[in-house]
Amino acid sequence: MRAVVSPLFSLFALLSACGGGPSAQQEPAKAPVVEMGAGSDAPPLSAQGPEDDGDAEPRAANDAEALDTCIEHMRDGRGLPERAKGSPEASQYAQTHAAERAGKLDDAKKGYLKLVQQYPESLYMPLVFFAFGELFFKDGQKDPIKLDFAEQSYVEVLNFPMPNNTAWIAANFRLAEVYRQKGEHPQALSSLKKVAEAAAKEPGAPCAASLAAPGRARLVAVYADAGRPSAAFDFFKTASGDKGDERTNAIAMVASLAELYVQQQKHDDAATALLTVNARFYDAAYCRREGQLVTKLGPSLTATRRDELARAHSLHCVAR
Repeated sequence: MRAVVSPLFSLFALLSACGGGPSAQQEPAKAPVVEMGAGSDAPPLSAQGPEDDGDAEPRAANDAEALDTCIEHMRDGRGLPERAKGSPEASQYAQTHAAERAGKLDDAKKGYLKLVQQYPESLYMPLVFFAFGELFFKDGQKDPIKLDFAEQSYVEVLNFPMPNNTAWIAANFRLAEVYRQKGEHPQALSSLKKVAEAAAKEPGAPCAASLAAPGRARLVAVYADAGRPSAAFDFFKTASGDKGDERTNAIAMVASLAELYVQQQKHDDAATALLTVNARFYDAAYCRREGQLVTKLGPSLTATRRDELARAHSLHCVAR
């Protein structure tokens, strides 16, 4: 941990003193509602999973519930070393978090600021800055300038290394949505790639399991906003969390991207994305989804493009 008080403390202190921090309205401080499809039509959270069996909506609800639960547990301090849970700041943090939950946001802001001031080296600091990020992000839905403060807060979380920083993966996940709402898509893609990489490398880390699938789904949605269809597979194979020579997640993400392009009436982009997949990684699940897409796309493509796509599908799937 660092031995100095974060420079963000001055920002938060100033905002608190001037009443410019998170809203002080007395309402329960729930976790921000992050809509995956903000800015575009997007597939359900779990639509890109290799286990896709047509029940995407129920599983999307389950993913969202698991996401909320894991973040709430992480914010409760789960995963921190026992020595941290027995520290003086642990009790102070618990009281402050309880105030936030109760909607006593002025008290919560003061409590979090006091923690930053008194315990700059504490293992609770990532959770404190994550709390500021959540508060600012919620306010940012009505006042976009607060998204800048949310960004700074989540970035501050990342200055503390894993594994003792139990908020690292969740902070990248939230940061990606901040970037997306600000229209900074390359940064959003970078943050989501870090989520996938960290979840694959440290599957037991807080929120790693719960954020892996939603993170891939967010990645597909953001890529649809700003990525090149012709580079889809090459990008996803490095950002999917697949291990070793596996590409199960990557090809499923390409299929989800193509499905999203279809929703957006970008039929040629959908065909282009499908044609980027390396044939040696095809599997039964991908062939099924690609077959559905080939049928759906056919009437919307030129004869040449339709034949190219159908020929590739036949060669790689039907011939098997």
